[in-house]
Amino acid sequence: MQARQMLSRLGAVFVAAMVAALAPAPAAADQPVREGLPAAPLTLDASICGFAVDVAFPTNKEFSTTFANGKQIITGALTATLTNESSGKSIGINISGPGSFVPNGDGTTTFTLSGRSLIFLFPNQLGPGTPGRLILTSGPVVFLIDQNGNLSNLRITSASVQDMCAALAGS
Repeated sequence: MQARQMLSRLGAVFVAAMVAALAPAPAAADQPVREGLPAAPLTLDASICGFAVDVAFPTNKEFSTTFANGKQIITGALTATLTNESSGKSIGINISGPGSFVPNGDGTTTFTLSGRSLIFLFPNQLGPGTPGRLILTSGPVVFLIDQNGNLSNLRITSASVQDMCAALAGS
């Protein structure tokens, strides 16, 4: 399976892709379970920005705390370096969140980002004709993830949004 298809299947949301492999961990005697979150470097293909973007994580001290009811809270420090593969232009950003995953009774999951977060979406991810996006948000962003792990809704509430494709394309 191509990386693009795999990331798309996981919702193509960077933070979700990073954390989606975490199934709710069993919590012995209702005690929360805290685990480190690995973040491997990746390359976003040119369909998102018009050029490939390398993403590295120089600081990765994030943790997931999973509760007996399946809720997960993501906290800690995470920074990313975004590099335009064509021009070599790089930008360092703090994307420490926090975030939370809350399982819903219908099998969907609500994923909420509350702080600074990096989000990437492939073209058509949010419906036919929607463009690819690489954005840095500051503030509340809410995703709905369907029963199959696919992004089914994205709501950017009062968050500020910075277009990282434009920032990386500029000189």
